[in-house]
Amino acid sequence: MLEQLKQQKKEIEAKERASEVEESDKTEFIFCLKEPIKLNLISPKDAQQLIGAVESGQLPIKEAIKMVQDVVEAAKVQ
Repeated sequence: MLEQLKQQKKEIEAKERASEVEESDKTEFIFCLKEPIKLNLISPKDAQQLIGAVESGQLPIKEAIKMVQDVVEAAKVQ
């Protein structure tokens, strides 16, 4: 899961630099939240807030992915 997040973040960063972020990228981000929610690493409410921030443009997808990645990494340590 962590590797998938890292790869997705790399792809999104490249697209954001080129201003080529698409709706499918947002959908892929939403899909990547499924596993952390299932494992109780992120609450459904927090996930919904992240999704809302990404969809409204308040938060770049790469930042949202980084936040999820940090939560997953922190959970691995414990």
